Amino acid sequence: MRSLKQQITLLVVGAIIVMTAGFMLAVFFQTRATALLAAETKAMSDLATVEALINLQYPGSWKVKDGVLYKGNVKINGNYALVDYVERLTGDSCTIFLNDVRVTTTVRDKHGNRAVGTRASSEVVQKVLGAGQEYVGEAYVVGRKYQTAYKPITDDSGKIIGMLYVGAPRAIYDTILYSSLKVMGLVAVVLTLAIGLGVWVFTQRTIIDPLQEIIAGTRQVVLGSPGLPVAVHSKNEIGELARAFNQMVEGMQALANELGKVVSFAQSEGHPSAGNAVTPTKRKEMERFPEELPKGLNRITLEQVVRFLERNKENGVSSDEVAGGVNLSKVTVRRYLDYLEQCGLLDIDQKYGSVGRPLKIYRIKT
Repeated sequence: MRSLKQQITLLVVGAIIVMTAGFMLAVFFQTRATALLAAETKAMSDLATVEALINLQYPGSWKVKDGVLYKGNVKINGNYALVDYVERLTGDSCTIFLNDVRVTTTVRDKHGNRAVGTRASSEVVQKVLGAGQEYVGEAYVVGRKYQTAYKPITDDSGKIIGMLYVGAPRAIYDTILYSSLKVMGLVAVVLTLAIGLGVWVFTQRTIIDPLQEIIAGTRQVVLGSPGLPVAVHSKNEIGELARAFNQMVEGMQALANELGKVVSFAQSEGHPSAGNAVTPTKRKEMERFPEELPKGLNRITLEQVVRFLERNKENGVSSDEVAGGVNLSKVTVRRYLDYLEQCGLLDIDQKYGSVGRPLKIYRIKT
């Protein structure tokens, strides 16, 4: 069975883990959405920059001659200087399409060759060439996922004859996203361990230690000794429990002293209710005890021990026999026997056996 400290620690750490997992999940989706929005915004901005750059560098309209794309009088097919400059300027890959076919591009295939002659994905073609709209978002470019922006290219008559593209590999944004999550996860683990350790120490000092003191004091009471007040100074419910326990111990000690006085008075007066088993010798010896006994002893228990010794004074008894006769623990009985010995009311003999220490035999003096 787990201890209270373990249960509290597991509860707190478990709650932290659940909260952290939920927080990181929410942050993941929010960060992902933010990263995608930032990528789309950059792609649109870079696309506008590329379009302005091309118009500035190559004035004139877009047109197709003999299956070749031109900008003004400049041939675009195979014009790698233009797209390479755009890539260096923006950090994005750049492609110019004649219809859906790449005629110049910085995108390369798996062999490292420029992907000239390859076609755009069907979803891009449908929206840009078919519907005449810009396309912004994820798209597969030569088998790899990119964050892209496409814009239709039109001639003087407004006919769509091609597309302008810029984009960045999606892996770049995924790397940034997951790197951030790894850092957050590491911080969460460190904080969880630190909080768990703090809860462990806090629980030990403020809950477990005070409860153990109260339990120890309770066991002393069960063993027949009123014990000492527990030193717990907490202002919470544990402190209230400790103060209530101390009040109980004080009340029991006061009650035991009062009962002892009543019994002593009844015995000294020969009251019938005191019992005929109390001999004049025992009554005389009991009068030698002070009204206030040492802490941890009470008069009623002392009288039980004396009465048992009185009944067995001829043969004497050991401390174990006294404990069994008055139904008290051995430790408690030895405290009362030691007290009676200090008062000079016991004769003690040593009984030697074949093995071990000698056994003490107690006889009450007559």
